[in-house]
This record gives sequence, structure tokens and C-alpha cells, in this order.
Amino acid sequence: MILCVECGNTAIKLGFYDEDELKYRYSLQTIDNLSSDDYAVKVKILLDGKINEIEGAIVSSVVPTLTNVIVRAVKQLFNCEVKVLNNSLKTKIPIKIDNPKELGTDFLCTAVGALRKYKAPFVVADLGTATKLSVIDKNGALIGGIITAGMKVSMNSLVGSAAQLYQVEIAAPKKIVGKNTIECIQSGIVYGQAYMVSEFARRIESELGYKIERILTGGYAKIIRNEIICFHYEEDLGLDGLYQIYLINK
Repeated sequence: MILCVECGNTAIKLGFYDEDELKYRYSLQTIDNLSSDDYAVKVKILLDGKINEIEGAIVSSVVPTLTNVIVRAVKQLFNCEVKVLNNSLKTKIPIKIDNPKELGTDFLCTAVGALRKYKAPFVVADLGTATKLSVIDKNGALIGGIITAGMKVSMNSLVGSAAQLYQVEIAAPKKIVGKNTIECIQSGIVYGQAYMVSEFARRIESELGYKIERILTGGYAKIIRNEIICFHYEEDLGLDGLYQIYLINK
């Protein structure tokens, strides 16, 4: 069994793969000031004795201060080799951007995960703390992307800048036109993201000059999956990609 860990700004996802199948999936809140011992305890409680041994592990992190913390926690729990996703690992995806070293590991994971199920060209919309779109051209190369504020970040910014507005549940209201402050904020945040992502995809197709597949993933993707047209929803795309990268580098 292989452990894949995605360390994000909001959540840390753990996926346990056996014979190419995701057997177990867990999630922890990302907390900057926890030690490796603290995370090891939290993971052990989550597993509840289900998994005691793994063959190997791979970690992808967009939180540099936590990368080594998570690696030490995994080694402490399972006493196994842990690979860290960086520029030295192979992905079989050509990176055609100005500075490949700047590319976030989350972009790589979702792109590799998508290539396992879909043929290039495509765009992956990953809705998390940030909303990220990665573009794979018809030659299978990652040629660039888009980064903007995610739903929660947009909510915090809105509430923090407007004295009479307040935090509401991030959920899709029944109608576009809200009848109260809560529905109005929800419509702006949720439908605003859905339509923004749809329009980005349309503009990307126009810029490339050909049609592309559209793939949706990320923690907030569930909220808009029924509100956004022509996108394939993949809940575990990042973990799937990380597992493929582990196999490529095994």
C-alpha cells in the first residue's frame, strides 16, 4: 500500500492506494505550528488501527514550512521511504512556462492525474484556498495557467472590507437573485466562481484555437459541480496524480 499526502494551505489530504485503487481517504486541517509528533498522533487517531504498514509514501506540499514536518510524521508512523515532489522527480509532462521551478506541486499533481483519464488538450480547474487553472496543450505540455482567490478567501476579503457584511455559509442559493443578504453573498461568491471558471475555459479555447476537455477538482468543487456546465468532476484528481508520480519514480 502506498501513502500519498497533499499538504495544502487549508487541508492535508491523505490517500492510501493499493493496486492502483484508492482504498482509504482522510483529511486533516492544516495547522502551521504543529510538530511532526502532533501530526503523527492526529494521523494515528484517524487511521484507528486500519493501516499499520505501507510500502512507501510521497508528499506534495505548497506549504514549505510544513513539508519536512509532514515527512517526519510519516516516517515516524510507518518507518518507510518518503519521496517529496520537487523538480528532481519525473512526471512525464513537459513544462513549457517561463520558470518551471516556480510551478506549484498542486498544478503538477492535478495535471498528471488528469492525463491518466483524459486525452490532451484540457484545462484543470482546482478550487481550493486559491482557484487555479492549469492548461495542457494538444501536445501534452503544461503551458501555463491562472491563479485567483478561492471562495473562502473571497468571502474573507469581502467581509473584512465591508462593515455591514458578515460571514455566511459557502453554499449555492436556489436562485441567482438573492432575496436577503445571505443569499446575495452566496450568489456572488459561489455563482461568481462558477461563471468565472466557465468563462476562463472559453477564453483559453479561444486563445489556443481548438477545443479542450474541462476538468473540475478541489475542495470547493463539490459546491459548484452542478452549477458549472461542460466540466468533468474528479474528486481525487490531485491524489491520483501524486500516486502516478510515485509509480513513475519507483
